[in-house]
Amino acid sequence: MKISIIGLGAVGSAAFKILNKFHSVTGYDIDGRGSWEDVLNSEIAMICVSTNAGENGTLDMKNVFSVAKKLSENNYNGLIMLKSTLQPGTTDEIFKKYSNLNLSYVPEFLREKDAEEWFEYPDRIVYSVEDKSINILLKCFEWVSKEVPRIRMSHLEAEFGKLAHNAFIATKVTFTCEIERIVSEKGINPNAVMEVVWRDRRIKNNAHLTPGLGGFGGKCVPKDTAALAYEDPDKKSLINILHSRGSEESLRKNKQ
Repeated sequence: MKISIIGLGAVGSAAFKILNKFHSVTGYDIDGRGSWEDVLNSEIAMICVSTNAGENGTLDMKNVFSVAKKLSENNYNGLIMLKSTLQPGTTDEIFKKYSNLNLSYVPEFLREKDAEEWFEYPDRIVYSVEDKSINILLKCFEWVSKEVPRIRMSHLEAEFGKLAHNAFIATKVTFTCEIERIVSEKGINPNAVMEVVWRDRRIKNNAHLTPGLGGFGGKCVPKDTAALAYEDPDKKSLINILHSRGSEESLRKNKQ
C-alpha cells in the first residue's frame, strides 16, 4: 500500500518509521522534505501537522485546513487520514468546505519519548470513516494484533475521545497533586497514601498517580485539556479547573 505522511514532526516521524516496515511510505513537510507529487500518488495521505494552542483555549486548525485545501485543489482521490489532534467539529467542517475529499480521523495516543514503540504496538485503534473506505483504512494497520480493539465511531466522537483521553491524564495528575498538597501539610508521606489508590485492581498502575513528579505538562496534555474545557459551558466544572490546580504552571505559581 502506498502511504504518504504530511508533517514530519514527532507523530509523523514515528508513523513514517513504523509504517515503512509494512508499506511503501513517503514523507512530506513544508521544510522542503519530500515530494508533493508522491502525496498525490498515494492511496492514503496521513495528515500529522501540528495543531497548537490557539485563542480562547481552542486548538489552532490552520495547518490542517491548509493541507486540506491543497489536497482538494489537487483533486486528491485517495483516503485522507487525519492524525493531528482536532478541535471537535473540525472533520465535518473540512468536509463541508472541501466535499471532494474522502476523510477519516484516526487519533494518535503516543507518549513522545516512546512514540515509535507506541505507534507500532497500540492498545486500541480509534477511527471514523465512511463505509466505502473501512477496508483500506484497516489494511493500513494490518500488522497490529487482532487482539487490539478496532473502535469505529463518528468523527465528532473520535475528536472528543482524543481530548477526553488527555484530559483524563490531566485529571489523574491534578488529583495526585491535590492529595500530595493536603497530606504533606499533615506531615505524612504522600507516596504511601497514593499507593493505596493505585494498587486498586481497577487501576493497578501508578502512572500519573505518583507524588513528587509535579504537574501535567508536555506538548499535548495542556493544550488538549484546554480545548476540551472550551467545549464545556460550565466554567466551574472539573474540566475547567484542571489548569488552575494541576498544570506545571499553576503549581509554580501556587508555590510562590
